[in-house]
Amino acid sequence: MKIEAKHIMFVGAFIVLTIVGYNVLPKDEIIINSETYLDSSNSYCSGSDIVESIYVHIEGAVNNPGIKKVPVGTRVFELIQMASGELLDADISKINLASIVKDEQKIYVPFKVIENTDVTTNSGYNQNANNNQNVTKDSQNVSINNNSILVNINTASSEELQKLEGIGPSMAQKIINYRLEIGYFMAIEDIKKVSGIGESKFDKIKDNITI
Repeated sequence: MKIEAKHIMFVGAFIVLTIVGYNVLPKDEIIINSETYLDSSNSYCSGSDIVESIYVHIEGAVNNPGIKKVPVGTRVFELIQMASGELLDADISKINLASIVKDEQKIYVPFKVIENTDVTTNSGYNQNANNNQNVTKDSQNVSINNNSILVNINTASSEELQKLEGIGPSMAQKIINYRLEIGYFMAIEDIKKVSGIGESKFDKIKDNITI
């Protein structure tokens, strides 16, 4: 009985000391704001993720071309919206609207191809039949000069690029991808920067390409 009484007294004393210690000893007040956190660099950030920005250049058939500051992960269709949308004569089917833009990239939105239908006839034949050296076809993308084609490698579609000697569907797509990812060709020699176009292939097409 004496041992049991001592045990009860000991437990009671422990509870009393615990309660007194909790109320008397100083406690650090910790306030957690759900909208703020401390990152690894000891700088406070908002609850939403930090958004990194990049700069992209958009030109061509858009209402407000120029350099745009956009968030990382922006896609081409969103960039066009930031440029106040495409023009009525824009041909957005020629570009990949779902691709993600990159920092320092230049995006060109092409114009629609308009066939030249201005033909003068007399007595059932074309008066200009003997003067076709400067007839332009496929708008600004493909033209005929001295009975040979001249393809604008900055704006030509895949089908138009395939009119060049040695350029098939796969190589034409590589040229288009280069324009989307890197930007315009500044000189016709720049086409050699496209994977698969070396000096030999360039020599075959150099007289038939322009920028």
